[in-house]
Amino acid sequence: MYSASADFLTKIKSNIRKITWSGTITTVGGSTYVFDDDPTTSDGKIISGSIVRSISSQSLNIGTAYASTFSAEITLAGVSRYELYNGTVDISCSIDGALDVIPMGVYTISEATQTADHINIKAYDNMVKFDAVDFNASANTSILSPYSWLSRICAACGVTLGSAQADIEAMPNGQRRTGFADCVTDAKTWRDVLSYMAAYLGGYAYVGRDGKLYIGSYGSTSADTIASTFRVSSDLSDFRTTYDGLYATYKDGGVQEYVSNNNSGGLVLDLGVNPFLQISNDNNRQDALQEIIDLWDGVYYVPYTVDMPLVPIYDVGDVITFTDKQASTYDLGAITQITYNIGSPMSIICTGDNPILAEAQDRFSKTIAGLSSDYKNGQEVGDKEFWLLFNTLTEEMEVDSTETLVTEIEYEQKTFCQNIEMVLTLNATLSATATVDIRVCVDDDIDLQMEVTEEKSPIGKRVFHCSNPQKIYGEGTHACKVYMTVTDNPLLWSDLV
Repeated sequence: MYSASADFLTKIKSNIRKITWSGTITTVGGSTYVFDDDPTTSDGKIISGSIVRSISSQSLNIGTAYASTFSAEITLAGVSRYELYNGTVDISCSIDGALDVIPMGVYTISEATQTADHINIKAYDNMVKFDAVDFNASANTSILSPYSWLSRICAACGVTLGSAQADIEAMPNGQRRTGFADCVTDAKTWRDVLSYMAAYLGGYAYVGRDGKLYIGSYGSTSADTIASTFRVSSDLSDFRTTYDGLYATYKDGGVQEYVSNNNSGGLVLDLGVNPFLQISNDNNRQDALQEIIDLWDGVYYVPYTVDMPLVPIYDVGDVITFTDKQASTYDLGAITQITYNIGSPMSIICTGDNPILAEAQDRFSKTIAGLSSDYKNGQEVGDKEFWLLFNTLTEEMEVDSTETLVTEIEYEQKTFCQNIEMVLTLNATLSATATVDIRVCVDDDIDLQMEVTEEKSPIGKRVFHCSNPQKIYGEGTHACKVYMTVTDNPLLWSDLV
């Protein structure tokens, strides 16, 4: 929450108050235009407008890097809309009876359309600058601290880093040096890299009111309390949302790993393949994952949508507590989206899924999420391969010439047709003459045949992969069973590496 004086805090919650908006537009050519919402002045007028900030989608997310938007109808006599493109808007507000001038952000105009009596503008904050510069993984192979990575990201895109080094180092993995693994190829711009780094720190990226980049994180310390008398309307959920588990994929090892915290009745966070979490040392990698999920220990949010009088000092990430009416004890949640409306009530939202109604996710149920997709023949098709590791064994197993069921697993498919690669990873002792046949049966219907011979895999105890990319059709839960047959000499294997 933006810091304000005692006078401001008193006035903003009073029954009678007057809020004034004002701002400047500085064009690329250096011209400056002033506007406000006072109808008695002859300068530029802001007729209506809104600022929207967000750090999450419809589900509670980490690793987001959303741009804030400023939309407005403004009268500027004698000004052409063409002059405004790429101009900078600096807007603020104040309240009668307090000296505070509350900055509401710095934005770059991307759209300007002119009507008979006003100009409609749409502008974005500096987050879009991270999308304007391509990222070259081969030129960024250094092992750096998260603060150094963020400094490099900002330097490459011409944005100032606002988060202090001490604040970054206090976050999960904040002091754990890391590099960008080249196994991840979908990072096209520095904004992609920023998103991965924010997830590595267990937080979210946002541009502050001063135009600088910050990394925030979720918590349970309440910034303010809103009584029912100060709410225009409110919809508070009858459930609480938290995370009690986390999945992440270590792609080089073909491993999808799971860690958990002390919460119960929560959801499972799926980080997918994060290039900053491709740590070769198993203990260090699992410690990094544990730090991220431990951040949610004791954090339970009540998702809400609330319309209320404007409180311009609220920020995304602020935890708000509600009292009276439908609110119960400890009903609180972080603001994941906020809309400041000029001349009308503002809206704050805390997103979150109902853990009771959400699809079951546990150690034996994987969710394929965040995959790119396209449409073929009117059906959505995932177009990226995803590795499923069959790793549910708890003890060593010997397999011989009799086909043996060695493991089974379920996963959730979010698209009609998914291109996936099923990878079996195991630590095995194999003789020079042995041949291993693997049959993966999906939904007791589809058979995927895989074979490993001594030419494909070294002799002796090692880790090897058997894979067979396939298309799996149908949204929902799919069950996979893995059968193995070893001819000539038996195979002793276990995934407990």
